[in-house]
Amino acid sequence: RVAAGVQALAGNRQPDGFGILMYHRVADPVPAVAAPTWNVTPHQLRRQLSGLLQRGFEAWPLSELIEARRNLRVIPSRAFAVTFDDGYQNNLLQALPVLRDLQIPATIFLATKYLDSLAPFPFDDWTATGSERVPPASWQPLSTAQCHELLASGLIELGAHTHSHECFVGRPADFRADLGKCLSVLDERFGVAHPTFAFPFGATDTELFAIARDLGVRCALTTAHRRVGAMDDEFGWSRFNVLGSDTPAVLAAKLSGWYAVVATVRNAALWPLARMNRVARRPPQALATAASNVSLRDPAKALSRT
Repeated sequence: RVAAGVQALAGNRQPDGFGILMYHRVADPVPAVAAPTWNVTPHQLRRQLSGLLQRGFEAWPLSELIEARRNLRVIPSRAFAVTFDDGYQNNLLQALPVLRDLQIPATIFLATKYLDSLAPFPFDDWTATGSERVPPASWQPLSTAQCHELLASGLIELGAHTHSHECFVGRPADFRADLGKCLSVLDERFGVAHPTFAFPFGATDTELFAIARDLGVRCALTTAHRRVGAMDDEFGWSRFNVLGSDTPAVLAAKLSGWYAVVATVRNAALWPLARMNRVARRPPQALATAASNVSLRDPAKALSRT
């Protein structure tokens, strides 16, 4: 709320650059069932995106942002891109109608191993996933036919999210093979060559960035939760995770660059209090044991140990 207020008063923190939003599941909750994880409802999605448009933000296709940057074209400071990770059926059934009504383009990053699968994504952490108590579309992966329907809408681009959606940090050879398989599926089934790419879990390192670039993807996105700067390499662009509780004002604050600043200041201010609270919560016996392990002639050192 603080960041939203600052954004409303001062505008964007950075006069150049843009923001990228990251969604996953788009589903309505079911009564008496645990709320879906990584989710916004269709109503929330509509409210968030229409609220951004009303505030003067402009939705651009991710690929167009990349081309504009490479060709040194001017990008409006309130440009933003919408992305969806993994490839849930509800991206077609629930999200696309909202995107179509608002004429907002989006990129869906597919974990291609699970296309056409009737089983849940193995990394889906929603406890109701696979249950007969919830609609299958709230957890099932997209099919090949549904992806063609998404492409036919003219609003959706398909991107790469590796084949198996694993964490490949420290496994460069496995990453090369897995991403290569994903790129083959996108090319053979959908005619998508040199797609955009997002790392699963946002987990990456210098070696994986180099491999992604070598395999010919157009960008490599992370989840570092910050605005893309004017000079940022597209192999390392960040995204803002969108929560169901995010209002249009909060998303405007995220996209403008103020959210990360306010969060950093807040965390720095609260860290000493949080540390003192952790110390106060420890049982007396644990505190006594910790104190006995350091020199009492160095109180600062003793406090830091406890």
